Amino acid sequence: MKAICTVKLKPARSVCACLLVLGILVGCTPRLQAIPVDPAVDFAAHIEHRGMVIDEMPGASPAVLVPAGWRYLAGGPRFLLQAHDHTLAALWFPQPGQMIVRENGDPRSALIGEIDAAWDHGAIHLTITPTGGSAFRTGEFDRVDGRFATAALSSQVQSLLDMRGTYRAPLRDANGAPAGWLRVRISPYQAAGRIYDGVLPEPLNGPLAAAAVALVDADVDVIEGRAFNPYLGN
Repeated sequence: MKAICTVKLKPARSVCACLLVLGILVGCTPRLQAIPVDPAVDFAAHIEHRGMVIDEMPGASPAVLVPAGWRYLAGGPRFLLQAHDHTLAALWFPQPGQMIVRENGDPRSALIGEIDAAWDHGAIHLTITPTGGSAFRTGEFDRVDGRFATAALSSQVQSLLDMRGTYRAPLRDANGAPAGWLRVRISPYQAAGRIYDGVLPEPLNGPLAAAAVALVDADVDVIEGRAFNPYLGN
């Protein structure tokens, strides 16, 4: 999302700052603008001007990530994942780089899972743990479009032009076996400026995937905020 972040914050805290700004940005529910979905994926989302839209998710119609409003101020979740005003999940951020996903805005509701973010040389990777199951881990989002720019999506990106491209992170299960992948495409010349999609195992394909994308997109905001803007002042 087009959040403005304080660039002096450490990565994990920067992500949380962006997520807080996201809560302001999506004060109005994003409109459900359909965009083409790759038929080879089973999860897809994109970023609109006011927030994130989930285009493809098993067992649910298109959904949006919206702020929880007063519930957050009262110690509740920060965001709700909703479809047709029905809450599919609620997202808490108890500390930097951590996300807790429950079935609804009641803190006593069933736990869907947890996500922990970490950074290696400025590149985000996630540990996603569904309730009652083993953890899955993503690798770095490596460039796969063949462009001679930065090799991975990380804070070492020099300019906004270098950020453009397609990045893909492998997903592995607790034994290290391939379990799927997540992808982000960043370009002003596509249906949406940022498009996320992937092939995911059933335990992750739903609210946990939406929450993971929200964390990654907040990190992209941080990277963008630090990158040189060649258009500034033009």
